[in-house]
Amino acid sequence: MSDFVYQPGEELDSALHRAGAYLQSAGIDSGLVDAQLIAAHLVSSELGEDVSRGRIQSMALTGTAVPAGFAELVSERGARVPLQHLTGQAYFRHLTLRVGPGVFTPRPETELLVDHVLDYMRFRSLENPVVVDLCTGSGAIAASVATEIPGSQVFAVELSEDACAWAALNLEPVGVQLVQGDATDALEHLVGEVDVVVTNPPYIPNGAVPKDPEVRDHDPHLALFGGSEDGMKIPSAIADRAYQLLKPGGFAIMEHAETQRELAASLFKNLGFTGVQSIDDLAGKPRHTAGRKPLG
Repeated sequence: MSDFVYQPGEELDSALHRAGAYLQSAGIDSGLVDAQLIAAHLVSSELGEDVSRGRIQSMALTGTAVPAGFAELVSERGARVPLQHLTGQAYFRHLTLRVGPGVFTPRPETELLVDHVLDYMRFRSLENPVVVDLCTGSGAIAASVATEIPGSQVFAVELSEDACAWAALNLEPVGVQLVQGDATDALEHLVGEVDVVVTNPPYIPNGAVPKDPEVRDHDPHLALFGGSEDGMKIPSAIADRAYQLLKPGGFAIMEHAETQRELAASLFKNLGFTGVQSIDDLAGKPRHTAGRKPLG
């Protein structure tokens, strides 16, 4: 696919619509939105202040010039470089996260995982709960819990050095304690002391090829593949560590592929979790499995 070309003298409104069509032809359904977000990123840099997509839409109606670098970034997006890598930002719940090459880009379905964690803690009226996020990646889950549950003590574990660098940018400002290490044996001092463990581990079966180029070519493989033919080797070890970390009555929830509902439920039951439930995402696909450590 040829690069997107800026037409000299072209106004922003025209460039945005051409860029949107260009990105859609590259297989990106959100082409116009992505073009607007790229423009917002560039104008934000020019002005030294945050510029929203809505403001870009307004500016486009007033004959605003195309920001420098627009054609180049649109071309990169057309080559299926993730939008978040081009802007350095990912939006997750109420947060704007720092992301880029070397870290898994958080997905909307994981926002629902956080909802279940928050609902559990609020229902139980936990005071100063201890929460652990295993395989934190960008820190999206841990940062959300820390900011939405005041008084929570949140710990995050990540193996990748590259991902940890991004996570530190997102977690240090909100008081999350970040540990670089193996999530299957980390936080020994918290064994039996944790109220909630949440995890979105790598779970794609070995040999499977992600459909989207943004995932296949840009998300780190360490964050994608589950270490076995069924993708459950790493999730199994993570769930085992979650059980060890939890106090009696503690709650664990894990994200997984829609094809792994039965495998995840069996895993939780075999480890000793009670009240095991499979939870669908907003598209009606089985995406999360949760359970509690027995009281006795």
